[in-house]
Amino acid sequence: MYPGIDPITFFFSGREPMDWVKPKHRAGRAKASQNDDADNQTAMQWLEKLCVENVSLLQSSLPVEPRKGKAKATDHPSQEYLQAMLWGITDWEVAKPANREFLQDLVDAFGPEPFGYRRTKNAIAIPAEIRSQQVAHATKIGKWITQQLPKSSYDPYVALTCAGWLYALPEVGRDIPPTLWLEVLQSTLTQVDRAWTQDPQDGLFPWVIWACEVPLALAKQMSHLGGKDRIVTETLNRMAMLLEQTAEEPHALLSFGAQDLRAFVASMLRSRWAADSVGARKWYPPQRRALSKLQSIALHLTDGEGLANLSHAEASHHDAGFWHALMDMCKHHKKIQLASAIALPDDVGKPTGWKPNKLRRDRTNDARLPKPSHYFEKNNIISMRRNWRKKDGHVVIDFSQDALWLDISDESGKRLICGDWDIAVERNGVPINIDVAWSEVCWFSDDDVDYLELECDLEGQCTIYRQLMLMREESMIYMADAIFPAPSQPEGAWKLTSSWTLPPNTHFEPESKSNEGRIYRTDEQSDSKPVALFLPLCLPEWKRGCTAGSVSQSGDQLVLESLSNHPRQFSAALIALGKAGQSSQFTWRPLTIAQDLKITSRESARAVRVQIDSEQWVFYRSLTPCIRRTVMGLHLNMEFYAGRFSSKDGTYEALVEVSPD
Repeated sequence: MYPGIDPITFFFSGREPMDWVKPKHRAGRAKASQNDDADNQTAMQWLEKLCVENVSLLQSSLPVEPRKGKAKATDHPSQEYLQAMLWGITDWEVAKPANREFLQDLVDAFGPEPFGYRRTKNAIAIPAEIRSQQVAHATKIGKWITQQLPKSSYDPYVALTCAGWLYALPEVGRDIPPTLWLEVLQSTLTQVDRAWTQDPQDGLFPWVIWACEVPLALAKQMSHLGGKDRIVTETLNRMAMLLEQTAEEPHALLSFGAQDLRAFVASMLRSRWAADSVGARKWYPPQRRALSKLQSIALHLTDGEGLANLSHAEASHHDAGFWHALMDMCKHHKKIQLASAIALPDDVGKPTGWKPNKLRRDRTNDARLPKPSHYFEKNNIISMRRNWRKKDGHVVIDFSQDALWLDISDESGKRLICGDWDIAVERNGVPINIDVAWSEVCWFSDDDVDYLELECDLEGQCTIYRQLMLMREESMIYMADAIFPAPSQPEGAWKLTSSWTLPPNTHFEPESKSNEGRIYRTDEQSDSKPVALFLPLCLPEWKRGCTAGSVSQSGDQLVLESLSNHPRQFSAALIALGKAGQSSQFTWRPLTIAQDLKITSRESARAVRVQIDSEQWVFYRSLTPCIRRTVMGLHLNMEFYAGRFSSKDGTYEALVEVSPD
């Protein structure tokens, strides 16, 4: 696809620095004797030849904004680039989190409203007072950049601030001290050379900023560089190959809760803007398809408020502009654009020409949309949805670490559960240390349910099985933990504690006489209101005389404790959302299980019937090797069964059946 470029050596092996051809100056400025050496120059050598002799020449070549006349469709003013620097940023674990303040200061100084001054179409020129503040700010941040590079160049906040400083140059580039301009440029090009000669060992982001975005940002600011200059063409080749490879193997962007995914895509968008501004070639269909695939992945990991999943909701923010730019760049792939307009807040779909509310009411759109759920196997991340039209029942789980992360959204698209889904086990009062990663045992998805079962094997002690099931039609989430002790372990008393993390604006209120409770949300504009019903299926319905455990809130944790003297322990809960979650008519009952015409003990199997309004369901779990048993007229020979029960005719509709095979 890219003649003369070996994709292996181009990206993922050591290589010589990319040649930087000396750009063409104005007519007559370049000398013929210099052209012979141009093909062997690195970025720093080019800088030395161009700048050391006359720094002011480079400074005077900066474009002056705003330009008079009608702007091109590909032109984006510097304030749009600065605002876009905040797209996809998160709370990265870095040595100096305060570095984020410099990025925010840069956006505040050069964004749409510098120092509170609102830019308008009529007032093109910024007042002298604001301009002087911008110059002072650019000087301050420029000095900070030279101090941070190269020791912290791969701090994402430092890399973003450096790229943003380059985008802000048309505003103040001619007014800051020339020596500072040169010093920042030298430090920046040093990092570009490093990125060109090194693999992205610390992750694709912020390596992509130095390898792709910064060279194009420089090309955009230097009037003598054009779309066919080698720095531009080779950077575009690098971006094209990088896009195709990451779309095919996106696991590098999905590590650590996919915290780099949005930031990476945002960098690609800004880089494309810069390339368009210098008249560079467009992306070919493979790159457009790759970007659309990354959009699809990002959408799967975004809640109904537009916030990134797998991170605390307060650590993310909704960037409508990010989605507008992404949808515009991927407009040829209608299916994912339709899904974005439906699943995201209205301020994304409406400005791009869609009618989100009308689309959500049209069920025929389901056949035109991508599959609502997806399993990212290499990263152990699963996104479950009822469908794209419904915001409630969106579940995202990350089981790549010892502690599982679980996100559940309610019918408004807001996070109901957000954070660690933890488990603690005690045997005869002695805690068992759980420091083993989870592995997938079963994954199943169809029109009725998404079902996931995980296993954690604590060798010599016990094996823990964890179930998570989204029931699409009902908008209910079933969750369960089962403990199977090792054969060598003596019998004893179990205490199993499952806990879910509640966001800051939610809390759990248990009922006074029964064991269920409701999750409430407190909004700034309204009083506390219930958003979900929580049923502890492993406990009896009534608290009176209950010794099997309890459900409560401790700090920001919703805690379910289950106690047992049986050899095996089992704990289960059901979260009902939407209409079912608001119902006041519900009940659940443990069911009698028969085997060989005899009632089995609770250590062999568990079953429960749940009723909400007129709808009923049955859940069954075997705790021993499978054998034929009878539950409420059902003849089962499987590990797990979930089904709808019709009280009218006594028939069952199986939702999921899990056999040992």
